[in-house]
Amino acid sequence: MKKFAIKCSFVILGLMCGLLPILPMQASASVSVKASLPYFPIQINGQDMDITHSQYPFLVYKDITYLPMTWNNFQTLGIEYNWSESDGLQIWSNRNTPPPIHQTPLEQDLTTKSHANSYFVQVSDVPITMNQIEINNKTEPYPFLTYQDVTYMPLTWRFVHDLLQIDIQWSDDEGLSLVGGQNAIYSIIGDDHRSLYFYSLLSADRTKSMLKMDKSNYQIEWKNNEEQDQFIKSLSTSPHPFAGKPVELVRKDRDLYYGNVKVHTLTDSDVWESAAWGAPEHTYTAFPAGDQQVILSINLTLPIAAIGPNYGTTYTFLIQNGNVTRLEDFNQKLDRVIPNPDGTVWIASAKLPSRNGFISGSARVGLLDQEGTLHMVNERLHELDVNALGITNLSLSNPASTDGSLYIVLNGISNKDYAEQDTAGLYTLNTKLETKRLSDYVFGDYYLDKNRNIFIKHRNNTIENLTTGEMRTWFDYDLAKMK
Repeated sequence: MKKFAIKCSFVILGLMCGLLPILPMQASASVSVKASLPYFPIQINGQDMDITHSQYPFLVYKDITYLPMTWNNFQTLGIEYNWSESDGLQIWSNRNTPPPIHQTPLEQDLTTKSHANSYFVQVSDVPITMNQIEINNKTEPYPFLTYQDVTYMPLTWRFVHDLLQIDIQWSDDEGLSLVGGQNAIYSIIGDDHRSLYFYSLLSADRTKSMLKMDKSNYQIEWKNNEEQDQFIKSLSTSPHPFAGKPVELVRKDRDLYYGNVKVHTLTDSDVWESAAWGAPEHTYTAFPAGDQQVILSINLTLPIAAIGPNYGTTYTFLIQNGNVTRLEDFNQKLDRVIPNPDGTVWIASAKLPSRNGFISGSARVGLLDQEGTLHMVNERLHELDVNALGITNLSLSNPASTDGSLYIVLNGISNKDYAEQDTAGLYTLNTKLETKRLSDYVFGDYYLDKNRNIFIKHRNNTIENLTTGEMRTWFDYDLAKMK
């Protein structure tokens, strides 16, 4: 698929309320080249494109497919753009939160005019940026083109898949398929033995609050708001054995005691009170961590209005045989503390949501050895984030396997200088801190279900069972009309 994408590219015509916004670009296009019509079928989001009668047909130049940047094409594929005299053509992948839902199929721009087999088109000669990355059209092997006052974009893997998050597929029988801008299936809620459950972005319709997918045959059905509430309640009927339990600490002046052990002395900032909201709220959680060991989490949160999550201040301590050690690498919420058969203990935190996304560096994994020494996996692997699968799944009794090993996902971002490195992917991590790479990283949400199968919720309503290799994609307009 990737090899073909470098050989086949899709164009996107940039029409915004007609052709006028793009007209200034065409005046600077000077070099003329010859392009032809595609000889193979093309689909956009499951719709067969009528190449013969298209008012703005797909083109092929230097064995690369080009897609016209029409308003309809852009909207359907979830792409934004802007044109100005000063900045030229600017293109972005969707930036809306929540993203738009396309409840009807692509409306094609058709004509009764007969097409020739080939055309002379122009190489665009204006500033072009894509997701704020400058594109040098003069040196691009497959440059942006213009035809009939319409901009065309090459369907290269870098432009379309990597930057615009559009999925590309090719087959000898069905030709070229583009899938983009499909968002009705949102994040995974949870699972049971038979099914996966997803939040919906069609939830304005209360009958479509949650989507249920059979894991064995990928049959899907809508669940209403009440059924969603019932399912979520069923996930938390009893506390998770490795999620810790609330405890009470004794406060003497500024000192906090766990039993007879002094754990922490509150600082000036810990006891500061808001004039409007009052004193910080204290939450204490204890996690059993093997013989005579306890991990204690102290969270102090001022009850003030905040834009985005208000996590407060968290302190984490190891209490071992009456001795207290602060674990400064875990100054955030803990999700799981998992004792292993060999006497080691995993400590894991999932990535923390921010106002717009997630907080970089918040997905952390550490291993307490048999002597009580903490080894941070992030530091050992030089990774900003180490995502341990299954640590937020309420249906999974133990994210670790019988030998104590975890599945982890690395994003390939250095924790030293934030540079990209060739480490992104899915791995196993054992209690000797040895890793084995299972697959390269793919953009999506990884999920370890209660049967220990790994699912990936990809962009564009695509669900993959990584364990079996099966994958399914649904389109917004099909989901919208499904009862």
